[in-house]
Amino acid sequence: MLRKIVFLLITCIVFQTVQAQNISEQIKLGQEYMKNGEYDKAADLYKVIYNDNPTSNAYYKIYYNCLLILEDYKEIEKIINKQIKKSPENLTYYVDLGYSYEKQNNITDRDKNYNLAISKIGNERAQVIQLANAFMSINDLQRAIDVYSVGKKNVKDYSFNNELAILYYRSGDISRAMDFYIDYAMEDINNLNNVTTSLQRILDEESDHMLFQEKLYNRIQQKDAPVLIELLVWDFVQIKDFESAFIQMKALDKRLKENGSRVYELALTATNEKEYDAAIQCYNYIVQLGAQSPYYFLARNGILDCRWAKIKETNYYTQADIDDLKTNYQNFLNEYNRYDYRAALVTQSLATLEAFYNYDVSGAIALLENVLSWAALNVAQKSEFKITLGDLYLISGDIWEATLLYSQVDKAMKDEPIGEMARFKNAKLAYYRGDFNLAQGQLDVLKASTSELVANDALKLSVFITDNLGLDSILEPMKLFAAADLYLFQNKISDCISTLDTLLKSYPDHKLTDDVYFMKYQIAIKNREMDSAVQYLEYIRSNYAFDLLSDDALFYLGDLYQNYYKDTAKAMACYEELIIQYKDSLFVNEARKRFRILRGDKLN
Repeated sequence: MLRKIVFLLITCIVFQTVQAQNISEQIKLGQEYMKNGEYDKAADLYKVIYNDNPTSNAYYKIYYNCLLILEDYKEIEKIINKQIKKSPENLTYYVDLGYSYEKQNNITDRDKNYNLAISKIGNERAQVIQLANAFMSINDLQRAIDVYSVGKKNVKDYSFNNELAILYYRSGDISRAMDFYIDYAMEDINNLNNVTTSLQRILDEESDHMLFQEKLYNRIQQKDAPVLIELLVWDFVQIKDFESAFIQMKALDKRLKENGSRVYELALTATNEKEYDAAIQCYNYIVQLGAQSPYYFLARNGILDCRWAKIKETNYYTQADIDDLKTNYQNFLNEYNRYDYRAALVTQSLATLEAFYNYDVSGAIALLENVLSWAALNVAQKSEFKITLGDLYLISGDIWEATLLYSQVDKAMKDEPIGEMARFKNAKLAYYRGDFNLAQGQLDVLKASTSELVANDALKLSVFITDNLGLDSILEPMKLFAAADLYLFQNKISDCISTLDTLLKSYPDHKLTDDVYFMKYQIAIKNREMDSAVQYLEYIRSNYAFDLLSDDALFYLGDLYQNYYKDTAKAMACYEELIIQYKDSLFVNEARKRFRILRGDKLN
């Protein structure tokens, strides 16, 4: 008996498989008929498939679409009535029937069937979605909205707010889309990320942001829900209004007694956007909460990082700024009084400040040598500080100790980005020494680095060597320039200038001339000689418009006019020239953003 049952089951499975294969082949044949314009043949074939599979909605739909092309409305009405009798709960058949009437320009019967479908909506979520999708498939967005609006009333425990927001956006009603996105966010805080992602597509113009903020303020007056404040802060961040974002987030933090958690997140966002003053404002609020806040030392550290970034990235600082930052580093380390990774990072920044800005290289080396003795640091962390220590020994002139440290990191972290950085440092040492073949060989390997930073730096140096050597058998100009480059790194400014002047005098009109003037610009910036810096960049702009550094010169010239001289017109002229003349430049996106800001555009 058991054998018979098994045999019958196997037979049924085989039969169904064969039948499915046959139907698949028939469908493909029908598609070929359709492709060739043989719609009658396709309809005859699809009719057989439909009749043989009366429970399949998919085969009905294939047959229905073919009949629409043939304009066989009598057969359409016949099969739809048949489907309605079999599945009265499937309201999409009324949409199909209504659409066939629309094709016949019978608007009365079209509306009758569409309205009938909507009137029959029950309390099942799946039915509502299915019917709305049917209207969307024929691009009737308003009726799809009507379906969800009825579903919103009929279906318990599901709002359709997200679906309505999407449809209102697609139909061009941005204001109503905003309303429903706000409703959707208020349903559940977990919806907030989806809502903000969707809103980024909607809020294009300044007027959109103003309308959205107005709606949020009105909602807050009715119900002061935290999610509304979060949406408001999110929108302020989109338009870079961190001052307003901070005011709102601070008020929410105080109300909910969160010890600065949300304000800290806002500070991180501002830092990532390089809005350092705004970030410092947030961090200061957290510091004022006192050491009992779990974010206290994070905020103290954040202030130091932002002040350090402002000095490194803008070059617009005074010696008083350097001295004050040094004092704050020391105060932090004394109060923190631990020997962990965070303290090591702060010490690393202090050492870098001492070496590159206060020119106390021996003191900086002593700081990092001490860090490397801390037991709490692992091999990867110590490798990071060894790289910096190697740089410091290079500044001091101890090339052997520098390459030893780089090689230690290379060996210990061979397959990690920090190991690749160490190899790049050794390649650059070969370049500094004038051993360009060795440097080029190492750089060729590093150009395929998994670290984007290392790969880009390796490519840049490799291109520089190739471009300026080429077929030139005279190595002396490149050796002079590499020596000047090392002098600049070591802060031996007089030696650097002397070497550059020798190069210009001995090899006039050499391909390196624009690089020489760019290095002179870097020296001028380092010496706070801004007028000279502008002159060097303007010289490159006028005389080397087709060389590799031409776009660099334009960008940094624009930056000087914008941030130091506050000359908006000249800054815009530089950025516009860069955008138009150097479309493939790495600076184009930032130049375009700055140009738009200076022009008065509101950026999202």
